[in-house]
Amino acid sequence: MPKLTDVQQDERRVRILDAAERCFTRAGFHRTTMQDICKDAGVSPGAVYTWFDSKEALIGGITSRNRDEVLASFGPMAGADDFVAGLAATLEECILNRPREKSVLNLEIAAEATRNGVVADMMAKFDEAVNLSLKDIMERAIKTGQISPDLPVADLVASMNVIAEGMFWRRAVDPNFDAAAAGRVFVAMVSAVLRPGSTQEFMKQKQASSLKPMELAEQRS
Repeated sequence: MPKLTDVQQDERRVRILDAAERCFTRAGFHRTTMQDICKDAGVSPGAVYTWFDSKEALIGGITSRNRDEVLASFGPMAGADDFVAGLAATLEECILNRPREKSVLNLEIAAEATRNGVVADMMAKFDEAVNLSLKDIMERAIKTGQISPDLPVADLVASMNVIAEGMFWRRAVDPNFDAAAAGRVFVAMVSAVLRPGSTQEFMKQKQASSLKPMELAEQRS
């Protein structure tokens, strides 16, 4: 058999991770076997074990990929002239535009982290990377005068992540959850905290209840 090129190897690795995501979402971490993942990916066990020697290693690959996607979605916040508008765009990308299956998968991984120290360490590293990036972006927004919070940035980052994660996970368990409505409230709450005294005018804008978070933030700016 001819040796795979680097591009082909990367494509196979992605295919294996995609298969693991589908299997974990469909059957859960413990009921999924490595054989299930091989079958879904259409590869041999040897191909899987070339990159991932266990289901925990597959979760590590999924978590690293999710981290990179989340950090990339912070681009609108890092490059925007209006931090709140950028935050709304990130919220839309990370939560509103993602398939519900992503929420189910992350809830499964979080549950496993409560009883598996290896997975818990992966999640802790994920959170650390996300929190540090968001903290850095917010501190730069303060320096440029975009926001002026009265509370410590680290506390704000932790609280914002708790709410965002709650929205993300709510999508996994409640098919009737209105993530767009919750997103509008989230943006308004954050705006109130980051721009003290400036939110009253924002909330009076017409048609706010029908706007997506990004549209709302654009009107805000």
